[in-house]
Amino acid sequence: MLGEEDRGRLRRLVDVVERYDLRRVVEEVAGGGVDPGVMASLASRCVFDHAATLVFPDRVEDVVDVLRRWEFEVDGPMPSVVVRDRLTRRHGLAAADRDVSIVKARTARATGPSRGLEVFVFPRPRRDDPVAAAERRSCREDHFALRVTRPADGGLDLVRSLLVDDLAMVPDGGGHNPHEGAGTGGRSVLYFTASGGRLELTHDGSPADGT
Repeated sequence: MLGEEDRGRLRRLVDVVERYDLRRVVEEVAGGGVDPGVMASLASRCVFDHAATLVFPDRVEDVVDVLRRWEFEVDGPMPSVVVRDRLTRRHGLAAADRDVSIVKARTARATGPSRGLEVFVFPRPRRDDPVAAAERRSCREDHFALRVTRPADGGLDLVRSLLVDDLAMVPDGGGHNPHEGAGTGGRSVLYFTASGGRLELTHDGSPADGT
């Protein structure tokens, strides 16, 4: 079963991917207007890829079923690595209690750029589960994501510099998931925080492929 709170989180994600573009994402996370030159540099190397949240249904299939009923094309579930490890560190989870998955979905109705949803799914059937309660309060895994389209030859370093040096975003970890996009070397991510939330930079391949 997918509770009303988690269903509401998914609805908000749908609204974001339908209404937001790269400029709005960057300005919201940065907490204000962005210099046109900085925005142009980001736009030449990145696209708005997805918005993400973490939910706690009874089963992973509950999320998949809801998204399909909403006419989304669903990929996954696949094992999470980065978010699983972050949750494990925060809550001291045992190895048998950290089965976190990723469900990705894109609308089949889009006529323009098709941004996606990224839903981290951590089944917690107990209604009073303390991990679910803490994460719902903090929303620490909610984020917007930019996909770096030209990560090699210094492209990733330039984007990272723009976020940190020009937009005062703070690095907040990252990692590599070999299960996602396994045919292209997995998926690498870097996280940043600012006054308006969290931003993820993602690109295909291992971290070394972005240098």
